[in-house]
Amino acid sequence: MKYFAVIVLPMYNEELSIPSLRTMFDGNIPMPPGCDYRIVVVNDGSNDGTLNLVNAWIQENRRVSVVSHSQNLGLGQAILTGFAEAIRMGANCVVTMDADASHPGDIINELITAVLKGADIAIASRFAEGGQQIGVPFMRRIYSQGARNLLSLFFPLKGVRDYTVGFRAYRTHIVNQALSRKEDSFLRFRSFAAMVEILLKIATLANKINEVPFVLRYDHKQSPSKLRFWSTVRDYVRLCFLPKKKCYLGRGLRID
Repeated sequence: MKYFAVIVLPMYNEELSIPSLRTMFDGNIPMPPGCDYRIVVVNDGSNDGTLNLVNAWIQENRRVSVVSHSQNLGLGQAILTGFAEAIRMGANCVVTMDADASHPGDIINELITAVLKGADIAIASRFAEGGQQIGVPFMRRIYSQGARNLLSLFFPLKGVRDYTVGFRAYRTHIVNQALSRKEDSFLRFRSFAAMVEILLKIATLANKINEVPFVLRYDHKQSPSKLRFWSTVRDYVRLCFLPKKKCYLGRGLRID
């Protein structure tokens, strides 16, 4: 039986990025031996030409499918929709990445390989040894470093240096367990803070988390940034002061 991975691409008004994504994925991207994969685009209520371009892509690439939200629900909900689709499709591993062409496709192989070797979560890290950021504006760098410092202080996951990046691989059954927990809502935040919330909640079920160094190519980014700076900073602070039981936190992890 082949190993099966689903790559989730959340999109909101990404028509400018789709040609670069097609260049990346329509060739043979590296995969571990015996690993098959599919690409699930989550169209999060785009109001440009994103959906039309994705539908055209589907006609030419059998690996691509799309799930659409009728309105924009935010990055976190788009990721959860992608998780649900990966679970429905019977994936062993689910990879999430930005759809703006700033995340290099060859790192997918390394993330999936880390999961195959025993990691429950593998994070593509700008801050791991060998990782870096190219073309990131100075203030955006300050923001990323500040968020890293704040989150590592309140949520010290040993060995995790990049809390906010969306480029990750998860063992699907761990995701399913986290989503199956009984609570009012899995996600409390619509901003980019949702990516941190997702990591923290799934990490409490993980026995092993690995980081894989990668180079963020912000200079390859095609579409305008969707980051809302002040609302995201506000939500990071709110997340830090949530009662531990409301975010399933407080469990330490040994990270190799």
